[in-house]
This record gives sequence, C-alpha cells and structure tokens, in this order.
Amino acid sequence: MMFLLGKLKVYAALVGAALLAVVTVYYRGRADGITEMEYEIKDDRLEKLLKAKDVQDEIQSLDDDDIAARASKWVRSDNSG
Repeated sequence: MMFLLGKLKVYAALVGAALLAVVTVYYRGRADGITEMEYEIKDDRLEKLLKAKDVQDEIQSLDDDDIAARASKWVRSDNSG
C-alpha cells in the first residue's frame, strides 16, 4: 500500500509539472504575441508618418501652378455658367 501511494505521488508530481509547463508555454506565447503585435502597430504608424512627411515635403516644393495642376483631378470643375 505504501509503495502504491509513493508511486501515485510521483505520477501526480509529473502530471503537475507537465501542466505547469503547458501553462507557462501558453502564457509566454501570448505575451510574445502581444509584443509582436505592438511592434507591428508601431512599425505601421512609423511608415504612415514617413509617407505623410514625404507627401508634405513634395507639396511644399511645388509652386502654385503645379499644385493647381495636381489638384485639378481631385476638384470638381465649376460648370455653373
């Protein structure tokens, strides 16, 4: 009986250790996923800011005629008369 109880304790310890390992891996993977998503969001935000700055710099370098020519495809013409 004592031998069986000792064996049962060993099996319970192994199952507990395996369960602890699975839970640890799960939460570690979740934390890594959250970190990766934060990096992707920051990277996307940086790309958008750089693109906006490039467009702003390009527009600043144009003169009025060039701006009017570029805007003509986006602005409705006045056909009222």
